[in-house]
Amino acid sequence: MSNSKLHLRITRIITFGAIVFTIVASSISYFYAKSVEQKLTEKTLNQLFSTVKNSAEIAAFLDNEELAQEVIEGLNKNDMVMASVIVSLTGMTIASETPSANTLGWLNFPLYDPFTPLEQVGEMFIQPNLFLMNERVKNNTLEHILVLVIQTLVIAILVLILMQRVLTRPIQSIAENLHRIVPGDDHDLACPKGHEKDEIGNLIADINKLLESTRLTILQERFLRNRVENLEKHFRQIFERASAGIFLLDRHLRFTSVNQAFKNIVGVALEERRVDKQNTYLPDLFSEPKVVKGLLQDVLKNGRQTACDLRLGALINGEERWLHCLFSTVKNDDDEVLIEGLVIDVTERTFQMERILFESEHDPLTKLFNRRAGEQLLNILLTNARKNKIQLVLLLIDMDGFKQINDNFGHEAGDKVLVEIANRMQATMRKEDVLIRFGGDEFIIAFVPKVESKDEINLVVTKLLEQFNLGIILQQNSIVSVGGSIGIALFPEDGEDIETLIASADVAMYQAKRKGKNRAYKAVTESAQSA
Repeated sequence: MSNSKLHLRITRIITFGAIVFTIVASSISYFYAKSVEQKLTEKTLNQLFSTVKNSAEIAAFLDNEELAQEVIEGLNKNDMVMASVIVSLTGMTIASETPSANTLGWLNFPLYDPFTPLEQVGEMFIQPNLFLMNERVKNNTLEHILVLVIQTLVIAILVLILMQRVLTRPIQSIAENLHRIVPGDDHDLACPKGHEKDEIGNLIADINKLLESTRLTILQERFLRNRVENLEKHFRQIFERASAGIFLLDRHLRFTSVNQAFKNIVGVALEERRVDKQNTYLPDLFSEPKVVKGLLQDVLKNGRQTACDLRLGALINGEERWLHCLFSTVKNDDDEVLIEGLVIDVTERTFQMERILFESEHDPLTKLFNRRAGEQLLNILLTNARKNKIQLVLLLIDMDGFKQINDNFGHEAGDKVLVEIANRMQATMRKEDVLIRFGGDEFIIAFVPKVESKDEINLVVTKLLEQFNLGIILQQNSIVSVGGSIGIALFPEDGEDIETLIASADVAMYQAKRKGKNRAYKAVTESAQSA
């Protein structure tokens, strides 16, 4: 008989639906995760190629097997790379020790002459680690299935409890009351035999009795009245206990009611400005009252729902707080238009977005602009230089002796050297100059000289080389020094775009290294200056 209970039937239906949904959602999740992982793998390999592109192109151009082998070994250290191959057009082929025989999924990257970018000198092939990718997809899918299964069990239990308490018990109570009540008589009626557990049958038997029909109507009215009272109480509790701040404003933008969450979220700022607790002016709570006033007046005028992030006015302790606000219009019982507001404290989210933006544009170690953000800034400088017909100086700097520091003292020491050199270069350059960590131990500096003369450029280069020559204290009071080979390229004489200028500076930088390192070399003109 228990299987005929309504709450059990509904629970079974919902559970079955949740199981079907779990199966479908898991299948979709698997294929979606696989697609995302494939795209992420390709993106990662493209980024890996970008980091070794210059070295690979030089190796293919010079048929330098040792350099090519270093590039291959460096790539193969990454878990996402199964195998890699460098092939030059002149016949050199360098491959990893155990490349997969299956060529499915190999990525092909052309290699160009480092001095003539449009002339291809070879190709690089990279095979993704499909096994690792599939393992990630499998693990993500299993986690997703586990979460869905747990959710299904929790939902089934909650539905069972709620249905039994909210639906079955009230129906049973109503049926029992109807059995006991006779119009005009306080005595209870005995329950008809055979209908003790059949609620519908009991209700039908009672309805068939004329005297009991009146009693039923009274009970129904009482039940509805209690339900309305409960709903009013329920909505009042929602209003008072909601985690989001809720309030109503009149047409003058003053509060008519607020809940406790709003008071907690706004905090001291509300108490500081409150003169009349029933008539607080909402725009005064925020740092830009005029903007908030215009926003609310537009909501009243157009009746459109509006959402935005607003900053509260300064609190006593000086803490800055941001609220996400949702405004819409409603009408009260007197048909007056009011503004309904809902606010959520998003201070942490706002600060987190600022941190994410900074981290996306800066190198995590040196805090300099990273390559992506740096190239955007370089293009802005170049556009401005082209528009104003002024000179733009681009310095490509490669640290000398950095590999030996890593080998002798470890990567932590190498990181310390990179940070110290970055700080020194920042202290040397002006605020409007652009300083980029281009990759590894390579940096790019771009600036517009005040006067188009070699003296200013030579002065900047001299200061930089002096900073490179200063000793750096490592652990156990060890002092090391590094040099810097600097390639100089000028706009417009050495290139009309950033790629050409970087390529010209790169050629000049390698010329400086060949001349003895720790010096600067000007592209094209072959005029060098020693440190």
